[in-house]
Amino acid sequence: MTKTLALSFAAVAALACGASTADAQPESRTAIAVMAGAASGSSDTGVALGGSVLFDATERLAIEAAGAYLGRGEGADAFTLNGSLLVNLLPSTQRVVPYAAVGGGLYRVSFDLAHPRFLGPAGTQFSPGSTVCASPGTGFGRGQGAGFGAGTGTCPATAVGYWGVGAMPDFYARRLRPQAFPAGGSGWEKANFTDPALSLGGGIRFNLTDRVMVRPDVRALVIFADRKTHTLGVFTVNLGYRF
Repeated sequence: MTKTLALSFAAVAALACGASTADAQPESRTAIAVMAGAASGSSDTGVALGGSVLFDATERLAIEAAGAYLGRGEGADAFTLNGSLLVNLLPSTQRVVPYAAVGGGLYRVSFDLAHPRFLGPAGTQFSPGSTVCASPGTGFGRGQGAGFGAGTGTCPATAVGYWGVGAMPDFYARRLRPQAFPAGGSGWEKANFTDPALSLGGGIRFNLTDRVMVRPDVRALVIFADRKTHTLGVFTVNLGYRF
């Protein structure tokens, strides 16, 4: 993962430098923007809201820092924080500037396991405090059986049964630890995951005035953990002011 990011950043920097060695160094310009759009995974689409700071290092190369909230369907929320290099295919002083982007950062998602989409409500199926193992799909069962155990295949001998994870993506479900069955039907605890992420994409900068810009932007957010990946598509429109 680290090596991949390093090579990507190096390649983009080299492209930016070689694209126009004769470009004049413009006066440093920084833009602050608000963003809104949507994030879509294999089964869920939710809102994307956040902000970004863009610094024009040259007419061909910009540096971006961005953070956003990503809705991941009912019972799940995510946040992303990343930095990117933007390579302008035309000088940044043009009215319309297409660009390519590559970056990296962190992605954090939280699942409310008690939500019906995931583990759902707990009743009296097992004794309070007893251990159950996460299992693909829905439903529950006692003792060893089909689907018993988490996606990693690790389940302690003391487990009394298994419990389906519902719509939780396998990328996360296989990493769930054995769960203590909640007492009094009070529900399961939340599960949080924080992973590195690679951001790839591009967009178009519309310089409406010398100060105001609009940037439709499309990125593929590739999340890494345990040598596996999970990908989201993120589309946003950034409304920025330069100073």
